[in-house]
Amino acid sequence: MKKKKNPTQKSFQICSFIGYFFAVLLLFQVQYFIEALTTANDRYEIRHQQHPGVTNGQQIYSLYKDGEYKYDVDINVYGLLDENGNTDLRYCVLMEESSKLAYSVILCAMMIVVIQLIRNATAGSPFTHKNVNRICLIGGLQFALAIVPGLIIFLMHFFRFQYASLNFDQKSFFMFIVGFAIMVLAQVFDYGVKLQEDIDSIA
Repeated sequence: MKKKKNPTQKSFQICSFIGYFFAVLLLFQVQYFIEALTTANDRYEIRHQQHPGVTNGQQIYSLYKDGEYKYDVDINVYGLLDENGNTDLRYCVLMEESSKLAYSVILCAMMIVVIQLIRNATAGSPFTHKNVNRICLIGGLQFALAIVPGLIIFLMHFFRFQYASLNFDQKSFFMFIVGFAIMVLAQVFDYGVKLQEDIDSIA
């Protein structure tokens, strides 16, 4: 008869699969970053046009590379002027890709720690000092996820253009709340470790 896998082992396998998925996404993001880094500025253009499927006449700013549609853009970002009064579409694309790359790296790091956490839980009690430290690290990475991508765009704006603003949107606020909740969970696990140590000392 086949042995049934316990829920923790299933969770570990699922997290491992998700980890591989994020690793593949990270490789693609690195490719996009290198592509933006090595592409000349004159290969990009912004077109102000009606988007396919929009019937109310509203026009959208879209980024094109070598005449091929890439994605819709915010003209308040891609229309920024440098000290010479010129736009730099390549630099704007590089800002976006740098922010996305940082986001992907942090997500992958977080997934690696989660996999280690679950792997440790399958080997015995989850209430260990190492797991407390891992949960704290996940919380720290969650805070970084809320701050670092936006901070990269702000700094790159600051060094290139005459205008820069640090936006703290609802998404960032939500990620801060999640990070705070993870830190609270770490304290709960720390209390569980102390209880486990008391039980082991009695036994």
